[in-house]
Amino acid sequence: MEKFKQAIKESTAFYSLIGLVVLVILSSIIAPNFRTINNMITIFRQASLLLILSSGLTAVLLTGTMDLSVGATAGLVGCVVAQLIKSSISVPVAALIGILIGVVIGLINGTLAGILPGFIATYGTNWVIAGLGIAIMRGQVIYDLPPSFTFLGVGYVGPIPILVIFALIVVAILYVLLTKTTLGRRIYQYGSNPVAAEYSAVPTRRIVLSAFVICSVCAAFAGMLMTARLNAADAAMGDTYGLQTVAAAVIGGTSQKGGEGGVLGTIAGALILTIVVNVMNLTGIPAQAQGLIIGSVIVIMVLIDTVTRKRQENKID
Repeated sequence: MEKFKQAIKESTAFYSLIGLVVLVILSSIIAPNFRTINNMITIFRQASLLLILSSGLTAVLLTGTMDLSVGATAGLVGCVVAQLIKSSISVPVAALIGILIGVVIGLINGTLAGILPGFIATYGTNWVIAGLGIAIMRGQVIYDLPPSFTFLGVGYVGPIPILVIFALIVVAILYVLLTKTTLGRRIYQYGSNPVAAEYSAVPTRRIVLSAFVICSVCAAFAGMLMTARLNAADAAMGDTYGLQTVAAAVIGGTSQKGGEGGVLGTIAGALILTIVVNVMNLTGIPAQAQGLIIGSVIVIMVLIDTVTRKRQENKID
């Protein structure tokens, strides 16, 4: 039992989970409507897309690099899939094409990240992908998509939104992939010490490529769900998720240096950001002030995470 408690305390997600619990308690006090079942369902539904995006990004962060093109990838794929469906292509075929686009983007990002720093490489591809989306859409917005597609974004299975079910499936798959498979262990190994991983005959380039493909496929999937939820496609619809995705993963305890963190912490990070916005809306805080509050929460959570990491490193030393 003591070992279990110690393992929890040493977990990179521990303080994020504590922060989530404290936030839920405070939110229940500040906004009584927060405690309603309908609001809980709303929170999970609103967090679903961010969770899919940030869970995919977690794989890249664990390798010690970065992908800044997540939001642009989601926007591009959402627009392409919407156009394909409007052109009378079936939803499954359009979705498959969207996933393939995500794979291609992931391979390009992973290849460039092997040559340039990931931050620089994906900052460039972010602009290229966003430009492609604008060129494809030509300033237009596609809307009035068929119910067979929009159901994926707004439908329910009983009281549970389809979006929440998709998010849970993605999280479960990534959790197993990163913690129970050889690929996942190698991603952690590479992120912890790239030089040692290379000397240990770990196929480092393949590992980085795999992480970026995972990230971009998740972004592509989220982009399709985003379009289904909005019943519309706009080239800029993924922009708001760009830095939020990074923030959710980092708040959840995933180290930007690589090798530490995981999907469980990312869940906490995504829920923290979503709950903060939800409570601000419930209490009537003006939109102009919400950005300031969200930014402050991100800074505080990342600061706490950084301080605790340094303390743990000093104890080890």
